[in-house]
Amino acid sequence: MTRPKRIFLLGNAFLSILLFLTVFFVVITGILTIVYSCNGDIPDFSEWEKFTPLASLFYDRHGQEITTLYGEQNRIHVTLEEVPLHVQQAFIATEDERFYRHPGIDPLGIARALCINLGRGQWSNEQGGSTITQQLVKNAFLSQEKTLSRKIKEAYLAIRMEMLFSKSEILEMYLNQIYFAHGAYGIEAASRNYFNKSVGDLTVAEAALLAGIPRSPNNYSPFVNIDSSLQRKKMVLQKMHKNHFLNDEQWEKAKLEKITLSDFPARRHAHPYFIDYVIHHELVKILNDLPQFGSREEAFEAIYSMGLKVYTTMDKNIQTAAEEILNDETLYPSNLRVDMDLMKELLEEKGYGYYPEGVLLDGGLLQPQAATVVADPASGGIYALVGGREYSPYNQDLRYLNPRQPGSAIKPLAVYAPALEEGLILPGSIVDDSPLIAGGWAPENFHRGFQGLMTVREALVHSQNVPAARIFSELTPQKGLEYAQRMGLTTVEPGDYNLAAALGGLTRGVTAFDMAQAYAVPAAGGVRTDLHTVERIEDRNGVVLYETGATENTEAILQAQTAFLLNDMLGEAVLGGTSAGLRTDRPLAAKTGTANGSRDIYLVAYTPNVVVSLWLGHDIPSLGQVTGGSRTTIPFMNALLEEIYGVIPPADFLQPDGISEPVRICRKSGLLAGPHCPEDDLVWEIFPEDRMPETICDCHILANVCQTSGLLPGHFCPQATRVYLLRPPFIITDQRWKGGPGRQPEDACQMLPTKYCQQHRWWW
Repeated sequence: MTRPKRIFLLGNAFLSILLFLTVFFVVITGILTIVYSCNGDIPDFSEWEKFTPLASLFYDRHGQEITTLYGEQNRIHVTLEEVPLHVQQAFIATEDERFYRHPGIDPLGIARALCINLGRGQWSNEQGGSTITQQLVKNAFLSQEKTLSRKIKEAYLAIRMEMLFSKSEILEMYLNQIYFAHGAYGIEAASRNYFNKSVGDLTVAEAALLAGIPRSPNNYSPFVNIDSSLQRKKMVLQKMHKNHFLNDEQWEKAKLEKITLSDFPARRHAHPYFIDYVIHHELVKILNDLPQFGSREEAFEAIYSMGLKVYTTMDKNIQTAAEEILNDETLYPSNLRVDMDLMKELLEEKGYGYYPEGVLLDGGLLQPQAATVVADPASGGIYALVGGREYSPYNQDLRYLNPRQPGSAIKPLAVYAPALEEGLILPGSIVDDSPLIAGGWAPENFHRGFQGLMTVREALVHSQNVPAARIFSELTPQKGLEYAQRMGLTTVEPGDYNLAAALGGLTRGVTAFDMAQAYAVPAAGGVRTDLHTVERIEDRNGVVLYETGATENTEAILQAQTAFLLNDMLGEAVLGGTSAGLRTDRPLAAKTGTANGSRDIYLVAYTPNVVVSLWLGHDIPSLGQVTGGSRTTIPFMNALLEEIYGVIPPADFLQPDGISEPVRICRKSGLLAGPHCPEDDLVWEIFPEDRMPETICDCHILANVCQTSGLLPGHFCPQATRVYLLRPPFIITDQRWKGGPGRQPEDACQMLPTKYCQQHRWWW
């Protein structure tokens, strides 16, 4: 009864062997035929890496990694020396246990896989005969089609590769090439995706789990099927033990180790407000200007697939702190969540071209918003960029690039710095804060009063509007805005050349980015260095493609004396002017700006080695004013400065040659203190040594008046001698001024009376 069965089994084995020999003969014949016919189509293995997409890495100014960017393939190259031995062994045990003993193809593995699959009556990926070398050439150079010719090419290329590269080189290529699902290619990207750690920190169990994924990534990904993934990990550990890569104790320990996965990888990079600017506003342009990239499309492709190393100017500590501060709801005067449909309606009504699309999960967009730019004035390197709060897929607006009205923050740039540079004014020069009419324009001061004669320093420290308009008129809007543009403002338009521009009345406004650029000029002693975020770019092999040192753009805009005098005045604004309340534990200059009824608020503060530009306001001006006006920005700036001061050392504004020691002058004439100048009108002021005042003040005079009425005395009036001010004529406001008619400068009351006393007559 058993004989037929035995004959059947022997016959079946004979048929299997005969079939194997037949297939082997066909394969050998096919190899010779195909190799002969396609020998001219063999790839150049020496350049294989340049065809392999790699993720680009971004670093901060200290060399700390910020984030990775990739297109369809997230791949980060590592050398074999960076891959622990137990990680290498996990893949060898799983994919190619005879890796170090075969010449590229493994006849024993092929025969074993063939017999097992024939016995099953179907081919299974679990019993594939491909070596690590074959998998490498298939993924790098061949299609995924399952044809005999492709398999023969694969075998031939594997043998050829083994002749050109060492086993270590092949294993390194393989570990950087294989796919691990969810866009992760290569062992480093996979390690970060699944465990949020570098490959060098993987445990044996973690390595085994990763080694089990490539055979069928979509089935063995622990994010997709944790049970199958853990079962596969057990099999890998068993193979490692079987191949003596693990002893009994190590095997048992690895089997008991608990696997802790990271969160599912999201396609969102760290510090997006900074990185978005790097990519779209700087990096693409730099690459596009290089000879090896002929278009913006090629530049974008390079960013996401060429494995670039981009060294930025970011300071991660300052960037992180700035993001946290601008996301702190307690610093805002209000936290209104505006419905997205209303936002869209308001934007369309006002003709704005941008509005957030989609619907936020929390039901709206927080208002008001804020933006900040932190940079090094000397080098131009940007420490931090934050474009708002609550960055999300529906809130990616880089608000530091959105033009908004600057208010008085433009005065130092378009009025005072240019006028100082042109020799029209000095800090001790006198300007009249009295009613001014220019055409149909009648400017008002913020407090609706007119103080009269004052020094330029007082006018700037307290941000008086009318004196700024008078200086701007003498300077001319064309000259003032030309300086402002050279310093960094890019939004000036032809229609802005009018006196209202002195107070921030620009067609489009300014951006927080441009304000940082412009104020960096006086901070750096009058020299402009273009702000930038990209310091150096290297290719995947470490070859430098770009470095800022070679293309650094600097220009002397202001003389050192001009910059110092402006900085000295704005430093006083921090001590007792419009910027009072800011930190004063190191030298600091600052200027506020409020526009559109407190709808837009700017504050720029700087030291010689850092400039901070801050904007606060609503995305849509019609949403209303920011409660508290310019004072609202002080807590934000102080919080920023506290973090910045912890990173950047103190520095003082260096006084250039040719600046005098303080001189006591009269603040009504700008001349040396005279014998009749009231003590309240005497101030200490600095000058360029070649422009120091030499004349004694003569605008304060002694005159006799009636002791009772204060008018010019008659013959019978009891008289008193008093000090009076000789000041230029002025006009009195009428209905053209918003503040109402009948107002005159405050120091008009100090003028010598023009009428005679009528109280004392001889017949009385």
